Amino acid sequence: MAGENAGEKRQRAKREEKARIKVAEVWDTVLFAQVIRGSLLLTQSIFRKYIILPSLIIVKNIGRMLLFQSPEWSEDLKDLNREMHIKCTYNGVQLSEGEFPQNWLRDGIQIKIHFLSV
Repeated sequence: MAGENAGEKRQRAKREEKARIKVAEVWDTVLFAQVIRGSLLLTQSIFRKYIILPSLIIVKNIGRMLLFQSPEWSEDLKDLNREMHIKCTYNGVQLSEGEFPQNWLRDGIQIKIHFLSV
């Protein structure tokens, strides 16, 4: 990659784009693909926000206490509360926080994770 010329970079980019298109086509042909994909995205979003990140915060601060350092509970929880999961249509149109896309099981869903600035 270090010695790649412009032609090789374009060829690599074309191959990667073709691979992305092929994956998208496979998702379109699989029966119930959007239902599976949407359910997995929602599960991952909830699992991340309410289980994984709080667990990592707890482990980190307990580790800091064991190393005789001051814990950073308030900063970590502030950062956790800044994380916002925004539901979008499959095409990327953002919806309000409590709103769900119509026909999301059939059409698909995306979840964008934003960090609100301080």
